[in-house]
Amino acid sequence: MQHWTKEFFIDKDKLWLQFLNVRWKYGARDARAITKILKKYGIYRGTILELGCGNGRISINLAKMGFKVTGIDISSLCLSDAIKRAKKKKIKNVQFIPGDMRNLDTAIRRKYDVVISIWTSIGFYSKQTDERIFRNISKSLKKKGIFMILSTMSREFLLQHFCPTAYEDTGNFVVMFKHHFDTFHSTVENKWIFYKKRNKDLTYIDEIDFKFRIYSMHEMVEMAENVELEFVEAYDSLRTLKPAKSDSHINMVFRKK
Repeated sequence: MQHWTKEFFIDKDKLWLQFLNVRWKYGARDARAITKILKKYGIYRGTILELGCGNGRISINLAKMGFKVTGIDISSLCLSDAIKRAKKKKIKNVQFIPGDMRNLDTAIRRKYDVVISIWTSIGFYSKQTDERIFRNISKSLKKKGIFMILSTMSREFLLQHFCPTAYEDTGNFVVMFKHHFDTFHSTVENKWIFYKKRNKDLTYIDEIDFKFRIYSMHEMVEMAENVELEFVEAYDSLRTLKPAKSDSHINMVFRKK
């Protein structure tokens, strides 16, 4: 049985692209927040690797600010869209490569000043796999390099704010979300149902079921520290950059020892 990430990000990547397109309006804002954090560590220019870059909303905006950026993703459709967007904006110091972050050690052969994982991609696989991903991230960083896990769901947040149903209007689609939070295994089972908008009517298009692990903040710190990544700080959100609270999303900064 194939993993749900292949079904969603490869087989049904046109549906996923709808969400990425919506979030492009936040790309420049989030990139500015990232650069503000990096300046605290003396990083004003340099090389950045973004894991699960999608169609480039973060990578392209960071490249516009002078960084040399590499984005890696398993979706050829998303990468193709990212390349088109970079060319349209005449951004040359960004490249997009196909690859699975589970195999980062074979996809990437150089070391970076910064590695970024944004929007809940740690937790897609097993804990053992995530630990291997952390090891490969550590190997991909230069000494004193920065690893950032951003805008990622935390167990602490879900325990306080879990919502079993929701919806989102992407412009072309309306997507209904159904969630079940298994607190004993710290996993969320999801069903996303896609409807095409036609005037005031909705027509069923497709649906996908998937499950991923939700880590607590201390678990993220433990996995990082086990691979020589030192925890240095955490924020409540990229929007405010205020210190993390007890029920914040994961916006954590680590430094390679």
